[in-house]
Amino acid sequence: MSIKDISDKLSKKIDKRLTAELLKEYRMTKRHHYLEDWEKSILHAGKFSEVTLAVIKSILDKEVVDINNIRFDPLYQSVSKRKRVSAEDELLTLAIPTTAKSIYNIRNKKRVAHVKAIDPDILDSQYCASACDWILAEFVMLYLRSNPKTTGAVLCSLVEKKVPFVEQFEDGSLLVLKEGMTFKEEFLVALYQLGGRVVERELTRVLKKYAQLIHTTARNLEKDRLVHINRQGVKLTRKGIKFVEDKLLSTH
Repeated sequence: MSIKDISDKLSKKIDKRLTAELLKEYRMTKRHHYLEDWEKSILHAGKFSEVTLAVIKSILDKEVVDINNIRFDPLYQSVSKRKRVSAEDELLTLAIPTTAKSIYNIRNKKRVAHVKAIDPDILDSQYCASACDWILAEFVMLYLRSNPKTTGAVLCSLVEKKVPFVEQFEDGSLLVLKEGMTFKEEFLVALYQLGGRVVERELTRVLKKYAQLIHTTARNLEKDRLVHINRQGVKLTRKGIKFVEDKLLSTH
């Protein structure tokens, strides 16, 4: 299911502009968490929590909330005091708002007592990203009528990286359609498209190149600190992700 399909289906129950804003803040939360930019991840999670309450208000009152003028506390009080008759009411007026408030409080809190050996932003970002997963999953299950397994695939599709000039075929192989790229650049783009850590054997299969070329290219890129290599495979570093996005995708 494409992001457009998800957006279109949710928009049948939720205001189209609110849907777009909710999905945008979700993607940004997950994106910055993946990049280990904890503060930005928490910031976008806080915005996601605000839009979440605006979405619930819109569903309950058939009234579109101005996304440029969201006041969290009054919205929270408004939706959380509603009468609960059904399981859907419990989700929309209690469970989801409570989770959204926990995210909002983390975004707003001052640094208080933490274990000094642990960066509190890492823990906060992990919680916020997971809480956003749960909230969006509940909306998807409610209004796309999805089962938990399908919902997981839907959430993955929201944060999946898509490179417009890469075509992926049914056997999993990739073809970089953009002309004039070096193999080093194609290698980086393939890692970006696949996401996460990929074993060299899989890169050999996907890129249809000799294993020695894959191995040599990976080692050279590691020297440039664009990838990290361990026994589990090859993964783009933050520097590598930035290189792909700034140098290879921005000129498309």
